[in-house]
Amino acid sequence: MHNLKTLLMVIDGVSYTIFDQFRYNLETMNNLVENGVFGKLESVFPTVTPVALASLFTGKLPANHGITSTKIFVKGNSLSKPLLAHSSISLNADPIWYILAKNGYKVLVVSAPQALPDKWKLNNLLLFDPYKAKIKECSKGYLLNIGNNTINGVKINVENNNGKYKLEIIDIENNTLTLNLDLNEWTPPLEVKMKCKDKEVKGVFRLKGLSSGIYITPPTFLIPNWSNNHELQNEVWENVVKKYGMILDGDYLSLKSNIISFNDYYETLKFAYEFFYNYSLFLLKRADWDFAITYLPIVDNIQHLLLGVNDSKSLDYIFQVYKLADNFVKAHLELVDNIIICSDHGINKIKKRVYINRLLEKLNVLKISDDKIDWKKTKAYYGGGGIIRINLKEREKFGIVSKNEFTKLIKYLTVNLEKLEDPETGERIFTVIYSNETPASDRQGDIIIKGVNPKYSISSSIEKNDIFESVIPYNTVTADHGYYGNDDINGIVIFYGKSFAKRRINMKIIDIAPTILKIYGLIYRADGKIINEVFRNEYASSAKQKTQKA
Repeated sequence: MHNLKTLLMVIDGVSYTIFDQFRYNLETMNNLVENGVFGKLESVFPTVTPVALASLFTGKLPANHGITSTKIFVKGNSLSKPLLAHSSISLNADPIWYILAKNGYKVLVVSAPQALPDKWKLNNLLLFDPYKAKIKECSKGYLLNIGNNTINGVKINVENNNGKYKLEIIDIENNTLTLNLDLNEWTPPLEVKMKCKDKEVKGVFRLKGLSSGIYITPPTFLIPNWSNNHELQNEVWENVVKKYGMILDGDYLSLKSNIISFNDYYETLKFAYEFFYNYSLFLLKRADWDFAITYLPIVDNIQHLLLGVNDSKSLDYIFQVYKLADNFVKAHLELVDNIIICSDHGINKIKKRVYINRLLEKLNVLKISDDKIDWKKTKAYYGGGGIIRINLKEREKFGIVSKNEFTKLIKYLTVNLEKLEDPETGERIFTVIYSNETPASDRQGDIIIKGVNPKYSISSSIEKNDIFESVIPYNTVTADHGYYGNDDINGIVIFYGKSFAKRRINMKIIDIAPTILKIYGLIYRADGKIINEVFRNEYASSAKQKTQKA
């Protein structure tokens, strides 16, 4: 049984409710549903991607694997420099890729938030995460104006001749590329030697001619930290990135900033699909593996933007992206004996966003100066994941709140959080709030927002001056997940292949890893459990005979 190739495919954000409406028109996935195991997959709190995927890959709850939020606070670190969820360093439990590799199986991870840097140094373990090809300071979309522009050390001169653009691109090594670009025309992916954070590095991006100027997509870079096999990484760069580009999500930030239109955004989303489709298939065909994990982000991207718009046009866009996901599944089936398709969460429609740190500023416990948080004068901070952390002396580096002040501050914040209402409707925002009487331990919040009115999304950003912001159709997010225990908590799970039965069954996301390990005859202590019902009888008994503790 353990010689069978098994692929775990994560399609970010597939909602059970939406999928069940669409699936009869999704030929490939509907066939897997009808002939395999299918059901709801219940996520964890908070249902945000890196937290949920850590639970998927370890079989453990956030409190036990350590990825409790997007920002993770530990003693001795300052509030301004928490651990980050997209890092192996933050993960406290062994993920499935390490357990299988340690037991002699060949494992390939195409993308996973905690896969790198390589904490698990094994020769039979190939780790990739293309999201680490982005550099925060240098990977954003830009609008180039007529005349001279400099982006990441690259000089780009733009001329407009009666609606036709002429561009001269001079990289940091003085290599020159001249090209012509029509209005609404895209360039192919361009590889250019750039400079970021004083390092010279190869970057890739596309350009599009807009009436307002030239749009440059967020560059991604050939840097070591998105793979533990640099020879294979270079092959990916040459055979995939240079050919198809490396756009990783639809460029939402450029859309929200009005650099690009919705139609431009949708094209970047399709470029993201094109990258992941070709990248995943290239690695899975090129590498030798017994178990692999692959990933597709585009369903989550489009649902965040359009689900709450509530018109037929937006629903059709969402359906078209589900069809792309269906095609992604179809292309992988010939490579595997078993496929397990999971989503990390669902999605919930919203009407407004709530900027919690702007509320904390209004309560005089967080200070903002020149659009940046003044950490030396900040007593409390919302870092995401429902977690508010007090800047406590002797726990936080540079802490300013004494233990005597702590209890009073917690009560003050809790009362004001409970009272917070939408000024237009009078609706309460927070439905469940947990407050600590004593300072929280590592990775926990002093105040935890456990429930949010499902019409509202909460943000840790300080980009807006107001506490409340109404959503803008086709421009800002209109749907979210994380804190509702509503449609956002249920994703999907499909088991299909030689090892699996044909039935309906609901599971928890923490059940996936122990159930997969059983395929390979391994038992691993987890918070989730093995779901024996997914297996065909002959494979269940075979695995039972070979079982050993991981």
